[in-house]
Amino acid sequence: MRDWLPKETLLRQKLIRLIERHYQLYGFQPIDTPALENMEVLEGKGGAENEKLMFKILKRGEELSSVVKQFVDRSGVITDTEEQAIAHMKNNIHDMGLRFDLTVPLARYYANHSNDLPKPFRCYHIGPVWRADRPQKGRFREFYQCDIDIVGGASDNYEVELLLATDRVLKAMNVGKFKIRISDKQLLTLVLRRIGTPVDKLQGVAVAIDKMDKQSFDDVKKEIEGLGLDGENYEKVVLFLNSARSGFLDLELFKEVKINEIANKIKSIQDRVKQINPEANVVFDPLLVRGFDYYTGPVFEINVEDKDFTFSIGGGGRYDGLIEKLGGPKGTPAVGISLGFERILAILMDKDKPTAQVVNSRVFIANNGQSEKDILVLAESLRSKGLQVEACLEKKDFVKQMKGAQESGMEYAITDFQPGGDRFKVRQLSTRQDLSMSLTELEEALLKLS
Repeated sequence: MRDWLPKETLLRQKLIRLIERHYQLYGFQPIDTPALENMEVLEGKGGAENEKLMFKILKRGEELSSVVKQFVDRSGVITDTEEQAIAHMKNNIHDMGLRFDLTVPLARYYANHSNDLPKPFRCYHIGPVWRADRPQKGRFREFYQCDIDIVGGASDNYEVELLLATDRVLKAMNVGKFKIRISDKQLLTLVLRRIGTPVDKLQGVAVAIDKMDKQSFDDVKKEIEGLGLDGENYEKVVLFLNSARSGFLDLELFKEVKINEIANKIKSIQDRVKQINPEANVVFDPLLVRGFDYYTGPVFEINVEDKDFTFSIGGGGRYDGLIEKLGGPKGTPAVGISLGFERILAILMDKDKPTAQVVNSRVFIANNGQSEKDILVLAESLRSKGLQVEACLEKKDFVKQMKGAQESGMEYAITDFQPGGDRFKVRQLSTRQDLSMSLTELEEALLKLS
């Protein structure tokens, strides 16, 4: 969890506005939900690994006391074994949790408000989520996600539209080369069963494979080996992983009817995206898993093609059963993609992309011999015209004033003026060029920065 300095915060705000504008091009509407959800909403929705990272909120007041009192007699001594008391409290001492993603809150939101929403419902949701993860590069305990979802649409044309929107917004943010990997939640499991992986080992193997973007291939193989597969099946799994990583799949595997049907559906989505936008880098990847349990069909993951940033910057998929689990209309289809805002921001700031160079539309009024009263009068006059103004209200070194204004992200500074006059002496800070500008000319220059 981090503090953000003004310049960093301005960059964040600028990127969020950019994302919103592009989502709105596709008809997505904004929503928001509380940071806290009831435990019955959060539990059993994200998968065991994700729920281990949930920040849970203790019950309060009498509700908390009643849990403790069950195990303490009047003398203050625990009446049951300590292990039993701890186990009971772990299961009963929390009633709320901080949201760990934005999909589960959306499902609860739609279940509560479905009668008041259009069908299909296109929405975007930008906000913080929390996970008790081990902080490291690209991983934080508090981070923003930017989700787009379509609820109430069963056609896989909605997947196509989401992928087109995601490709457009990532290019607008100038993140560099990236690829969107697509597969189906069921596909890897079906392939593993086809090559003989025991049913009781399927989840463990899939979880290990899901770590291939975070760990070396040797580490993934070691984890799979530790699951206790017999030698022949272990070799088949490794052979499949090697062929899939190289892009040369065993076509015999994909002749099985169900596997072939799912693979063809994913390839159809990929083809339609490419037909509409030939430059979209959408790649079929049968090794893609996605860790959340609520996915039921096509899944997506986004990676930048940069050896310094091996983590994904977004992902998503179809989650047709989730809304019904939270009390919504039976059989409600849904699909969405989430962007990891902090990871994208880290890439832009680390690589010093042009997008990361924030110049804001504030104007600075220098204290350069005029009275503070005249400076305040001018500042208020400009604010009445809709300009954002920062004024220096004490005598300071002029060079330091200019340097401070530029470090704050400002491009223009009024360095001299006549009270009541209609023209100003203005310095463009990036070029150190002094200009004579009218109010209209200054407004036009600032507008280009917004």
